[in-house]
Amino acid sequence: MTDSYNSTPAAKGAWKVLFRMCYQPNKALFHKLIVMALATAVIDTSFTLVTKAVVDDLVELGAQTNLLGYGLLYLVLLLSFVACVWAFIRLAGRLSTELMYSLRKQSFEHLQRLSFSFYDQNAVGWLLARITSDSSRIANVIAWGTLDLFWGVPLIIGIFAVLLVLNFKLGLIVLGILPLLIAVAWVFNVKILKSSREVRQTNSRLTAVYNESISGVQTSKVLVREEENLREFKGDTKTMYHQSMYNLLLSSAFYPFINVFVSLGMGVALWLGGLEVLVGTLTLGTLVAFMTYTRTLMDPMLEVSAKLAELQRTTACVERVIGLLEVKPEIEDSDELKAEISRLKAMGIDMVNHEQDIETIEFVDVCFAYKANEPVLKNFSLNVAPGASIALVGATGSGKSTVVSLLCRFYEPQSGQILINGKDYRQYPLEWLQSKLGIVLQTPFLFTGTIMSNIRYGNLDASDAQVIAAAKAVNVHDIIEQMEHGYQTQVQEGGNNLSTGQKQLISFARAIIGDPQILVMDEATSSVDTQTEEILQRSLQAVLKGRTSFVIAHRLSTIRSADTIVVVDHGEILEQGNHQQLLAQQGAYFNLYQKQFQTEQQEELLTQS
Repeated sequence: MTDSYNSTPAAKGAWKVLFRMCYQPNKALFHKLIVMALATAVIDTSFTLVTKAVVDDLVELGAQTNLLGYGLLYLVLLLSFVACVWAFIRLAGRLSTELMYSLRKQSFEHLQRLSFSFYDQNAVGWLLARITSDSSRIANVIAWGTLDLFWGVPLIIGIFAVLLVLNFKLGLIVLGILPLLIAVAWVFNVKILKSSREVRQTNSRLTAVYNESISGVQTSKVLVREEENLREFKGDTKTMYHQSMYNLLLSSAFYPFINVFVSLGMGVALWLGGLEVLVGTLTLGTLVAFMTYTRTLMDPMLEVSAKLAELQRTTACVERVIGLLEVKPEIEDSDELKAEISRLKAMGIDMVNHEQDIETIEFVDVCFAYKANEPVLKNFSLNVAPGASIALVGATGSGKSTVVSLLCRFYEPQSGQILINGKDYRQYPLEWLQSKLGIVLQTPFLFTGTIMSNIRYGNLDASDAQVIAAAKAVNVHDIIEQMEHGYQTQVQEGGNNLSTGQKQLISFARAIIGDPQILVMDEATSSVDTQTEEILQRSLQAVLKGRTSFVIAHRLSTIRSADTIVVVDHGEILEQGNHQQLLAQQGAYFNLYQKQFQTEQQEELLTQS
């Protein structure tokens, strides 16, 4: 897994985009949190003023000092402080949760809209890191960062203002440490940001490697790759360790530097202030206030500095998440079509359901390439009549799957056209086209849940009776009923508790429950046993009746009844016709069929012997 296996660019001005995205829906929460932070800062500043007044009164009045009054005032401030702290912790926690939910929801929704080409260029681990750890970190930093900044910065300003009022000269001395603190913070933050980007990048690579290792654990064990995988993983982990330790070193060194300058200012103030107390130009209470404020100043400075450092570390996460959200789908409706859909929707017309049914399909000089200068289809032309069954055969890499991927508009032709009912299919809503499709892939994928919910996935509005009818149509009903919990049987991750044949039959039921007008089967029977294939063949005759279908098959015996068999080689059509016509031509299809027939006979003889 390399760093280049990630096409999502880091967004520029990401913080500005993120702020607009997060602030608008959560204005009230932000405002309440800011008010609580400001109130806490004011109360924090007031404690020391009360202490100063008590000390000065004790020096001047002695035993006649109104300690009860000061005690009650201190109690009121303390209770107010506790209430504000309780409120801002609750508000910050709620804001963090809201932001995390919103970011993950938007990221997931956006991923659902992105084209297949995006997933061709991005590793799963990178995407998982963005939607999980990156989103979580961003939400926490924004919520608690808002709190700390609106508490810390006003508190620092308030303390400096009070110091200048109490004693202008001493206040300026303490204020003199501020430029030094800013310079130190700037140097450290630049270094921390660079280090954090490297850490997040390595973390994403680790997530991707870990995901691949778990997904391919069976292959790793069969090929005895455990030691090699562990060695590679240790290498990435070691890199992550060194980068994290360097990042931690920078962060941990940051605080002592701040502490040194604050303590320096405090020492100077104590020395000069002590001299003024001795000569009687400064009260003891004022000196105590100066010492307390100078010491108190360190807390908000450290907190604000820490949050600024955290913001720098989180910038890498923000750039990555916003970069993901700003990726535009390559396949989407045109602006004109979107405007028309909106116009009709305002009139109460759903264009997706309003459009006519699919009748004719025509490929006209279609050219396509996944990579530049590596054409997959070259001037591919094909007419498909209503309800026709089209079988695509050819060697691996000949372009068969690309044909159906273009038909389903997972990709679009780079030149040429695909016409539906005589009109370029890009002039129809994408949702309309894909709602007319039913797809069965070579490797069936089932979701965690019940068998009932997996079949219903093809039509979420389907009733239980319709689910059962779809299962019966593909002859999987009896198989499901023989399971202990029937349709309520829980499917484990990836359908690992079901056989390949069972998963394939269930995926067939899922494909037809939506009553698709076009059924696409991409090597759908190549991974199942002979018995399951026979069940599927019996089912297909009924299921395909009246539907346009595209079948990609490795076993030619499964497509003999197709209306048109298209032989594809290097992205071009070599032959097309029905089974008998192509055999009569004695061309490429004839040769393929002869070789496969002989192989099947040899296998049958070996089985009998």
